[in-house]
This record gives sequence, C-alpha cells and structure tokens, in this order.
Amino acid sequence: MTDDTSIQITVENDITVVTFGPALKHLDDTAVIECQDLLLATAQDASPPHVLFDLTHVHLFGSTFIEVIFRVWHRLNAEPDGRFGICGLSDYCLEVLKITHLDQLWKIYPSSSEAVAQLAEG
Repeated sequence: MTDDTSIQITVENDITVVTFGPALKHLDDTAVIECQDLLLATAQDASPPHVLFDLTHVHLFGSTFIEVIFRVWHRLNAEPDGRFGICGLSDYCLEVLKITHLDQLWKIYPSSSEAVAQLAEG
C-alpha cells in the first residue's frame, strides 16, 4: 500500500515536480490506483501547467501506470502552455516506453535538474 508520503510534490522554477519515493519502486496496479487521483489533481492544479514526473526511485511499472501518465499528459497538453516531462527512468522503464513509442510522445530527461531547466525554457 502507498500513502501520500510516498509521493513528494514540489515546485522548482515554475515546474511542478512529482517525485515518486523509494516506497514506490515497484508501481504495481494497486499502488497506481491508490495514487492516480493525486496525480491527476496535481496535473489539473499545476499553475503554470508544467509537470515533471521524477521516477528515479521507480524500477518497474506496467500498463496501468502508463495509462495514468497518458491521462496526466493529456490534461496538460490541453492547456495552451502545457508541458510534461519524465526523468530518472530505469533502463527497464525506458525500454518499456521505447517499445511502445511513448518516448516519442513525452519528453524524457536523464535528471531532474536537467528536466526542470529545459521545461522552464519551454
């Protein structure tokens, strides 16, 4: 089970950074279902609508999490200046996004600091 302390939300340089903590290293369906409302609300409430998912501690996720990422991205993409990025992907998670070609849809960065800098620039 997860709780809100497993996800840290901060704002850096006008980018809302959603950091998934070590308790969420395996984002199974149960964990994703428990945190999806928080993630969608964060995307809805971000002002400006710039959101970064920091997955540095995540080693494994599946299709349920990909669906939530897509829904977050879709909400942000509907905004005129909406921006979304993902950073800190493990080799496995990056491979999943490459196989599904979602790495071409979402901006992927190696680190949070690089992502924040580039997303802030537009």
